[in-house]
Amino acid sequence: MIRADYIVITAVRDAHVDALYPAIVGQYVSAPKQDRIMQYYGYRGKNNVFVGQSDDRIMIWASGKEADYVARTLRIEDLRQLSVARLDLQITMTCLDADYLIEHIQPSKIYKCTKISSIHEKGTTLYVGSPSSNIRLRVYNKTAEAQIYPDGGGEYVRYELQCRNQYADKAFVALRNNMVRAFYLMILKRMVDTFTFNTVKSAIEASDEELFVDDFPNNKDDPVERKKRWLEQSVFPAMRRMLLEDKDYLDSFIEKLYNSASAEGGTDMY
Repeated sequence: MIRADYIVITAVRDAHVDALYPAIVGQYVSAPKQDRIMQYYGYRGKNNVFVGQSDDRIMIWASGKEADYVARTLRIEDLRQLSVARLDLQITMTCLDADYLIEHIQPSKIYKCTKISSIHEKGTTLYVGSPSSNIRLRVYNKTAEAQIYPDGGGEYVRYELQCRNQYADKAFVALRNNMVRAFYLMILKRMVDTFTFNTVKSAIEASDEELFVDDFPNNKDDPVERKKRWLEQSVFPAMRRMLLEDKDYLDSFIEKLYNSASAEGGTDMY
């Protein structure tokens, strides 16, 4: 599932918006403390959210999973002349070797591209599009960046579409109208090779939910607990999709699971 990972959104201040300001702070800012971003004075929370006001506008800034929550739940009907300065959309998928995968991406030649690689350690990042561009793709080794690993093995790689100005507004509209997949894939298709595009497209279609840093398991946890999370986050969603296609498969699956446990001398399931 594609989710917002970073958002900066502003709206014009008036008496109605000023009256709503305390409620917006209360909804989105956890443990608020006074802070300032540029000309905006307001409150920043420990959950990576800032809500502030300037002389004529209100601004909401958020990153990580809080950005997705803000983007999807903000009551835009209460705001005037809404403008999205930046909105990043991302999907994180598993692979055997994130650096290898990134090294073999073939970006479109119409975009300025930059690749950053570590010499003696893991961690490769590919940028497609210039830093000043209104649309830029960033692909990076999330496992190397955050030191988190999938329970089933391998590494995490993140495909992050950074949208600014008019592209950010379009991305926000797409997200709010359940058309974000079409928007994301339309942009991605013109930025990377066909193989990479199809790999990401398949991952988007197969995934039920996206993982954020806070959702990643602690690799020091008990191995049994990690296996349980792997079942809950990977196997169960796959089973739900299978049952949508073949409702009778559940009985067959339970029978195979029971027979396998019996054959291996496992504990009786009933």
